[in-house]
Amino acid sequence: MYLRITRPVVLLALMLSLSDPAYAQKTISGTITDASSGESLPSANISIEDTYRGTISNRDGRYSLTIPDSLLPATVVVRYLGYNTDKRTIERSSNSTQDFRLEPSTLQMDEVVITGGDPAIGIMRRVIERKQQWRKRLDTYRAEAYTRQTISNDTAIVMISESVSEAFWDKEQGHREVLKSRRQTANIAASDNFAGVSYFPNLYDDNIEIAGFQLVGVTHPEALTYYDFRLEDYRNIDDRVVYEISVSPARKLQPLFEGTIYVLDREYALLEVSLQPNDVVTFPQPVRDFNTFYEQQFNNYGKEFWLPVDMRIRGDIKISMVGLDFPTIRFRQVSQISNYEVNIPLPDSLYRKKEHITVDTTTTGADSLFVSAVKSVPLSREEEVAYSSLDSTATLEKAFKPSGFLARFIDEEGDENGNGDDGSGFLNRVPGSFSPVFRYNRVDEFYGGLKYDIGIADRVELNVRGGYSTGYRAWSYGGGLEYELVNAKGFDQSIGLEYLAGTVPQQQSAIYGAYFTTVTNLLGERDYYNYFRSEGYRVFTGLEFPRDLSAVVGFNSQEHSSLSQNTSYDLLGRSPRLQLNPDVEEGSLRSLDLRAGYNLDQGYNFGVTGIDKIAFSVELSDDMLGSDFNFARYTGSVQWSFPTFYQRRFLSNTLDLNLAAGTFSGRLPLQRLGLLDVSIDHFSPFGTLKTRQQTPYMGEQYLMLNAEHNFRTIPFEALGLQKPVDWNWSLIIFGGAGKTWISDTRKQAILDRMGYLVPETGDPHLEAGISLNGIFGLFRIDLARRLDQPAYLLNISVARIF
Repeated sequence: MYLRITRPVVLLALMLSLSDPAYAQKTISGTITDASSGESLPSANISIEDTYRGTISNRDGRYSLTIPDSLLPATVVVRYLGYNTDKRTIERSSNSTQDFRLEPSTLQMDEVVITGGDPAIGIMRRVIERKQQWRKRLDTYRAEAYTRQTISNDTAIVMISESVSEAFWDKEQGHREVLKSRRQTANIAASDNFAGVSYFPNLYDDNIEIAGFQLVGVTHPEALTYYDFRLEDYRNIDDRVVYEISVSPARKLQPLFEGTIYVLDREYALLEVSLQPNDVVTFPQPVRDFNTFYEQQFNNYGKEFWLPVDMRIRGDIKISMVGLDFPTIRFRQVSQISNYEVNIPLPDSLYRKKEHITVDTTTTGADSLFVSAVKSVPLSREEEVAYSSLDSTATLEKAFKPSGFLARFIDEEGDENGNGDDGSGFLNRVPGSFSPVFRYNRVDEFYGGLKYDIGIADRVELNVRGGYSTGYRAWSYGGGLEYELVNAKGFDQSIGLEYLAGTVPQQQSAIYGAYFTTVTNLLGERDYYNYFRSEGYRVFTGLEFPRDLSAVVGFNSQEHSSLSQNTSYDLLGRSPRLQLNPDVEEGSLRSLDLRAGYNLDQGYNFGVTGIDKIAFSVELSDDMLGSDFNFARYTGSVQWSFPTFYQRRFLSNTLDLNLAAGTFSGRLPLQRLGLLDVSIDHFSPFGTLKTRQQTPYMGEQYLMLNAEHNFRTIPFEALGLQKPVDWNWSLIIFGGAGKTWISDTRKQAILDRMGYLVPETGDPHLEAGISLNGIFGLFRIDLARRLDQPAYLLNISVARIF
């Protein structure tokens, strides 16, 4: 005997399976108002008794709460500071519209205990002690979260994004979040929807990150040394006294909060906080104003742990610079966190990646969770209008179009079909990218050419370059091919081939490219480099290991030949002095090289930001390789940025060090001597010896140490000088020391053979100075004094920003 399953049976089963969720929960909604005045009560705390489930009302006092069928009948509890709590039993048959009218609560003064001094000190000491006790027992939690973010300009909402997610927290590993569903206004793509709760703080934490600043929380174990607490008033909720305590920073140079907190008596727990960062939380130009306000409620749901119910953020950001003024960016967020599961095992997969937020791609493709299952905070009337009116043409570029005389240089949007045209014509339609190459020096005279880069296959990169020198009337050309191999043994590998025939500097600078000196050369200044022509190839393999460690091994085969000076020019019409280009030791150089270190790909940025990089290299040349030269050259460099004082700030004080050294064995050719960088004209970025201009030191061996400490705006803040702080000026002290060595025999041999005296330091070069950083937000001015001989120099360089 068997059962025949017919099509109607299948359809009926499918209908029943699809309809289950509708019967498995009940959603109630309504408004929370003041029973006396009828005014709406925004952010009222609504929860289901004896559970970790709940929500909050929106700014109009409206709410929506979904109750699982398994909890029915359920007792819904509505709390609001200063009002009596209202409770109501909800049955499956209850009306879906449930309005709550809360009665103002009468203050019971007999609950207040006054002690010597400001009572807030004793209250906060108890809050901190209680928190440490229950936090020890809180290891993990999982919760359901809903987040809505809105962006407005000076006139209206220009963007809304929403998300439904699962939020996770681990005492040791921190926050993680998995987005389950999201929706947004039609003028932004889903990929631009970053709404989530894990980016935003729990104001009950000891340390709280706000926009890169590490703020001390108001319940930090040392909060009483960072903050001044003052009891301002008494509130109440039901028959319980709530202490209203004002918070103000006790340390004016630390990033801290100010505002108001509300503490429940007997429990000594935070019920609600309303805080904003102090004036220390500022950003460099072009950010002119950054104001944020944070409001958060907590609930223990009748249990042991006080957990966040919500997070409400208001923020205004003003960006302005000379010639450009953008409309104020107004940011609003409301997050609701509910249905906690406490001290449960969390999936190991959550913490395998560094990302705080990941996307569940199986659920984010539709709005179904928003339609049927989300216990979200209702949209305000203004937000409902924005959702219905914002379409794909209402772009953020239009909403925040700047004004000012530079505004016309901001890229315009493309045509109505979304097709922009920058006028490049043919080159725009060729795969890959073209970039111009040009320079001027006393050997090439004017050099012009092109470089072309293209990915010709998966993980295969090709570049080709070429150009012409009018000085010695020759073409330069070259290119490279690199193939990246993905290795499953813990490292990645690449192999490549490079070819070059062209002009190269005799010594390699760690700071200035050969093109950098073009302007000073045209102005008749002494050429920073000497040059020769190199023709040959290099084959190499690169290895990339975890933790940003890497190594490159290569073989070089090059033909080196001397070049002569061809021009001496001055745009200002002066008669520049003749500067010969010394010969090199000509011949075939074949060598093996190894370069290894940490963050090798991190390029130099003229001191704009701190760099953490370590590099070591070895080059071996021997006649066994068919080389005309026999030597071994060893070089190393360390650049590191150490945070020092005020590390809780977005930009802490920093100490930057630059160490460079080189030595050798055998007989180094002239074109392999080491170099210590100095200033070019009056431009002296970090890593140079600032009190020497145009002529770098050279030697077979060299050693240099540069150090500078950036005090940021702290000295001006301490002196009460607000204008320099507003202009984001900062003070930097710096020093440098360097020495090169070259044997007398080698020095004389170079002089006899090539008529060239190698510029060396002799005694160590020593210097120190002070900088004013952030002039117009772009520059720094250095006043440097040479210590080993009387000399002062005033230089300029690029401002240190980070």
